[in-house]
Amino acid sequence: MDDLDLYLRLAVALAVGVGVGIERGWKQRDEVEGERQAGVRTFALLALLGAAAGLTVAPAGAWPLAATALGVSALIVTLYFTSQREDRADRGATTETAALLTFVAGALAGLGEVLAAGVIGALMIALLDFKDELHALLRRIKAFELTAAVKLLLVAAVLLPAMPNRGYGPGGVLNPYALLWAVVIIGTLGLLGYVAFKVAGPQRGALLFGFIGGFMSSTGVTLNAAQEVRQRGEAATLFAAAVSAAQAVMFLRTALLITALNAGLLPHIAAPTIAGSFVAAAVAAFLFLRARAEPGASALSVGSPDQLKTAFAFIAVVVVALLAGHYAQLYGGEFGMIASAIVAGGVDVDAATVSVSTIFAGATSGESVGAGAAVAMIAALSANSAVKVGIAYFRGSAALGWRAAIGLIGSALAAIIALVAQHLLGP
Repeated sequence: MDDLDLYLRLAVALAVGVGVGIERGWKQRDEVEGERQAGVRTFALLALLGAAAGLTVAPAGAWPLAATALGVSALIVTLYFTSQREDRADRGATTETAALLTFVAGALAGLGEVLAAGVIGALMIALLDFKDELHALLRRIKAFELTAAVKLLLVAAVLLPAMPNRGYGPGGVLNPYALLWAVVIIGTLGLLGYVAFKVAGPQRGALLFGFIGGFMSSTGVTLNAAQEVRQRGEAATLFAAAVSAAQAVMFLRTALLITALNAGLLPHIAAPTIAGSFVAAAVAAFLFLRARAEPGASALSVGSPDQLKTAFAFIAVVVVALLAGHYAQLYGGEFGMIASAIVAGGVDVDAATVSVSTIFAGATSGESVGAGAAVAMIAALSANSAVKVGIAYFRGSAALGWRAAIGLIGSALAAIIALVAQHLLGP
């Protein structure tokens, strides 16, 4: 360790301690001198103590660091219980916990893990400073929203790691880990879309509903829009803008899901999905500007934040699509796979995405295989777009159907053109 490295470690430790101390001291600035809890000097010294203990590991081993950590912990615990005897004692332990974590960050800096120490310090200061915002957020969270987040966490952190990551069934196309991973991705996107909608506020109108709702289900947005238009036909243009906005997000969501499941397919699918998303977004903006002269839509709901039930339900569709795709590819080659992708895409784009990504798992080994996967995926997206036109027309109104078709069919054609151009101009 040279002198520059030593100074860097001590500087990072000191910065963490001073930063936390300033935040804690500022919160207690109105208290009488002598009655304040730990401030700038205390936290700075704790961080430097941790750094010094961390520096002793190289020449003396881990026991000095362990002994110092035990001593600091005992001191902080003693001070906490002593302070609780006071009449106006704060029953929380935030400052004490911050003191322990400051020592840990200092020790990490002393050990040479300056990046980890800096990140921990920055996150700690942010959490301490955002007390009011976090408490306000807790007051706004409803029970069913918290339940949805906890269920998603259980699936992602408990069930997913336990799933075997290998193929089963005909052709080994049924991978439990990949299937559940897709559920986690869809559930996470749905929850993030719901949170974004809640934060932005429902009064931003149908266009925001389309963009945010597209993260959950573009088909769901179309169904919602059709139902609203049956009651308020004068808002058909505005709701068509929402459908086009959701379509734009659907293309991007598909690219994201493909990247997570089979990154080797992304180069083959990137240009078509970007083209489709761009056209749909442009149509959404055009329709929104046209609709400003018409009566606007009232506050809309994107449904429940809990998308796990829907995500698990689509697993059955995925399994059928995977098996059908395997046999279609086995007996019909790429044309058979494209046909099965069209059927799956008409039912659920995510199901078709998982099916294509899994069956073409070897796309990185051949350009033609990747191109076939891209054709199958764009065929599925086009089929889904056609189904949504039918939903808008027959479940909503002719006005909604024709307006929505501009964005839905237009974006599908743009994706097809981009795919053909990519094939013609490619190597």
